[in-house]
Amino acid sequence: MRVYAIIAIITFTLLSCHSSKVTIQKLDRYPMESTLYAEIKMEKKDLVHLLDQQIDSALVQPISQGNIVMKVERTDNMSISIRGDKLHYSLPINLQATMGSFAKANGNLTLWFESAYQFQEDWTLSTNTKVSDFQWTKEPKAELFGLKFPVEKISNFAIDHFGPMLAETIDSQLKAYSDFRPQIQALLDNAATPILVDSKRNFWFTGTPKRFGIAPFFDNGETLLSSIYSSTIFHLHHQKPIIAPIPTPKLEIRPFKKQKTQIHINAIFTADSLSQILKEQMVGMELPFGKKMIKIEDIQMDFAGRLLTTKIKVSGGINGYIDGSGAPYMNDNHTEFKIDDFDLKLTGSNMLMRNGVKLFRKKIQHTLEETINNQIQQISLDAIKKIEKDYATFALSPIIILSVLPDKQIKFNFETRDGSLLFFQISLNGIVQLNVNTNG
Repeated sequence: MRVYAIIAIITFTLLSCHSSKVTIQKLDRYPMESTLYAEIKMEKKDLVHLLDQQIDSALVQPISQGNIVMKVERTDNMSISIRGDKLHYSLPINLQATMGSFAKANGNLTLWFESAYQFQEDWTLSTNTKVSDFQWTKEPKAELFGLKFPVEKISNFAIDHFGPMLAETIDSQLKAYSDFRPQIQALLDNAATPILVDSKRNFWFTGTPKRFGIAPFFDNGETLLSSIYSSTIFHLHHQKPIIAPIPTPKLEIRPFKKQKTQIHINAIFTADSLSQILKEQMVGMELPFGKKMIKIEDIQMDFAGRLLTTKIKVSGGINGYIDGSGAPYMNDNHTEFKIDDFDLKLTGSNMLMRNGVKLFRKKIQHTLEETINNQIQQISLDAIKKIEKDYATFALSPIIILSVLPDKQIKFNFETRDGSLLFFQISLNGIVQLNVNTNG
């Protein structure tokens, strides 16, 4: 399973519809860039559990200096919070100190750490953790032959030796799970390979990321929250395209408001490719004409300015060609393709179309609209089913899970350009979620 399937997932997943006039179709721009937005959610308890495990491993071995031997154990879970651009931790520990062979003492101490963190343009996270303060919650009071333990010496010893070691443990653990370069590079490498989404119609899908960004984390009580966004261009091709390697964009770090994910699927169809799609569905279809049946033998579609023209070869009740033309447009909700001012005429036949021509014209118009709408809906629904089956959840790394939740509301828009070219955009709504699970 390719990582770039994520882009395909996200592609057929979330689009908000943009408005255009009903009778005169005009795309806002082509190609439209999509904005992918996902919230990052990191449960504090999961991150604390991960850090606690690493800290326990780091505290296994005791440390000695002169005649003092000290062992440290964690007495409770670490706590974590974010204030501004710094992470703050507190760690309760128990100190067990011995001097010589007989003198022993233990006490409880809370260490506070402060960690400045910053995302880098190269997709890494840098942290610099240090001890910011400490406080005895239970001072050691053991005595030997009337001599008290030097509490200040013990606390300095603990902070000077265990403090930097624990700070380094925190930094190394955060670094191990915050280098996103392998995931991003895999995503981009796979993005350079077109995805076959419909073998019958030879439809291929590509995505070209333009920008990536992340917002600073903020503390939401039990959860650390952030957001990521990407500006990407998605294309649907009627034949396999040749795509150049995609360079890695720099990571932008800036605050931004919660926004709706927008996916714009761009496509360019020629008159021939559209005719082929209609042929697959309409050739062999029989339509009633009065008391007779007319069979469709062939169909060709073209665009003349903003008019849609069709040439339908028929047999049976009529032998010849039915030439139709009309102005294509979208309904107000951008969910149905319609044809306005549709007219037709019969060529290549001596039969005169008289009484039944009005009803037959409506039948041909309805058949064309229904066939085109069915094809658009089917292509989109096939993609959604594939998403729901294969890509409802996708692991970007052992701790990062991407979920895509598409809905069934399909919207689209189009514009005719350059004679026989149809510039087309499909829109879908949905949700993208990115969860960071540091607890196994």
